[in-house]
Amino acid sequence: MNALLGVSERIVSMSDKKLVVLTDSASNLTDDLLDQYDIDMISFEAKLEKEDFVCWQRGRNYAQAAKKFYDSMRAGLMPKTSLINTQAFIDFFTPFLEAGQDVLYIGMSRGLTGTVGAASQAAEELASLYPQRQCVVVDSVGASLGEGLLAMQAAQMRNEGKDLAEIQEAIAETIPHMNHLFTVDDLVYLHRGGRISAFVKMAGALLGIKPLLKATDQGTIELYGKCRGRRRSLEILAEQFANTALHPFKQIVGIAHADCEEDANFLKHLIEEMTQVKQVIVRPYDLCSGSHVGPGAIALFFEAACR
Repeated sequence: MNALLGVSERIVSMSDKKLVVLTDSASNLTDDLLDQYDIDMISFEAKLEKEDFVCWQRGRNYAQAAKKFYDSMRAGLMPKTSLINTQAFIDFFTPFLEAGQDVLYIGMSRGLTGTVGAASQAAEELASLYPQRQCVVVDSVGASLGEGLLAMQAAQMRNEGKDLAEIQEAIAETIPHMNHLFTVDDLVYLHRGGRISAFVKMAGALLGIKPLLKATDQGTIELYGKCRGRRRSLEILAEQFANTALHPFKQIVGIAHADCEEDANFLKHLIEEMTQVKQVIVRPYDLCSGSHVGPGAIALFFEAACR
């Protein structure tokens, strides 16, 4: 499958910019946000039984495919995913470099996937072919909208006229403050994907107990608490935002969900009731990262003093 569909149109629309901001579909940025901030994206792919799923393609509505995908997971099927390889990144970056543009790619945490490593290798190989251009790869030390919010910040700074060095510095300063808090319906998906240990899976497996998880400073996932009941888990996420967020009235806050939009909107409502916040965006998980957290997962992303 072609993960680069739509790129040529984006090159045309972005040709007046010396710097392009790129990310991957694990960022959970939807077409409207990509257009608003002038960001382009490369897609992960997932496979469920004999069916292939491209996790993002411009202009496609994935609601029906996502429902089928998550319902199949609920029925016991397990999808397979793979990282984006070096050649795919070479193919992705090259048209922008050929157009005389520098590249800033913000990718999913090395603690969760080898994709940033593949992107870095691609950038090294391209450096000798395009010595006048810069191709910079940044590890978001996160995923989902935690990654996506960084790409939005980078693009906003680029649109304001900031140069690549200024943007890199600002993103590096934001990363340690970007909180990734989430809860899942079943830890089996994170365990099977190698994202958590068997001990953590066992610790969150008690009947009626909902695990509370977060991304660490290394971009890995850890269990930091448990509570009883789905509603209470969402209330705790909202309380943590209200108690720890830095300048919430200046922040765009992200909520991602895996086929549980009603719960995501409930969390959004709680946050807006508790705190004056600039904006809360709710977006679905892409199918690749969604396959690792499982149906029913819901995540909150915001800046705080520390993770």
